[in-house]
Amino acid sequence: MRIVHPPGGNCYRRESDPMIARSIVLIVAIIICTTAGATVVDLTGSNESGTINDAQFVFTTPQPTGTGVIQPFLRVENTPIEQGYNTSGGTPFDDKAGPWTHDLTFGDLQNTQVALGGVSYFKLLLDVNEPGGSKSLISLDQLQLYTSTVGSQTTTNVGLLGTLRYTFGSGDRVILDASRNHGSGSGDMYAYIPASDFAGSKTSDFVYLYAHFGSTDASQAGFEEWALVKAAPIPEMNALFPIIGFFALAFAMQHLRRRHRRQASGI
Repeated sequence: MRIVHPPGGNCYRRESDPMIARSIVLIVAIIICTTAGATVVDLTGSNESGTINDAQFVFTTPQPTGTGVIQPFLRVENTPIEQGYNTSGGTPFDDKAGPWTHDLTFGDLQNTQVALGGVSYFKLLLDVNEPGGSKSLISLDQLQLYTSTVGSQTTTNVGLLGTLRYTFGSGDRVILDASRNHGSGSGDMYAYIPASDFAGSKTSDFVYLYAHFGSTDASQAGFEEWALVKAAPIPEMNALFPIIGFFALAFAMQHLRRRHRRQASGI
């Protein structure tokens, strides 16, 4: 028996002469090497947030989801595994056709930009829709974002979508519990993707978000939906002038009344 060290890693396997023993040990070694260093963000109640490849994933209590507050751009649904990416070209995977699945531009993504701890992120909302009880868990096992000059793609080779801007590593995943909120339409997780990952992107570039669910905790029913969350707008100065003028006038009127009262009382 001898110890075999794979190049570029700390994993090892024991090798003996019998072919069956070698095969079993090799399979175990591959599993260990593949899962080593994987990050699991548990949002089922054990934690409220976690980080994968510098992106932050944060559980959120029910959020307003009305028109103009969030902008859905991808909906997927299947059992037990579901996957898909946003496109206006069709439904290459488990994408659900309709107004909730469509092309997205980098300009759209820029409207969600927020700062956390001095770092800029693009803010996305994930809403999961699973049954209650023992079937409420679902895993997000892969998340990738691409940019491309070509829109409405329908390729089933995700790696050909364009320039890879963000991805989970091997074994990385986020575990969500749909029962923590009240069904679809309430939101379950914010994903903050580093804006620096999109360096060099043009406003007109198309952005593709690919998501894969169910490998660890299966999808049981319902759909999962991704949406943009508009950043709170900063009022322009010309919009502030009427407000400032109103308060200035109110202050002047109050000062004038006080002056008249003092004169009337002989003070």
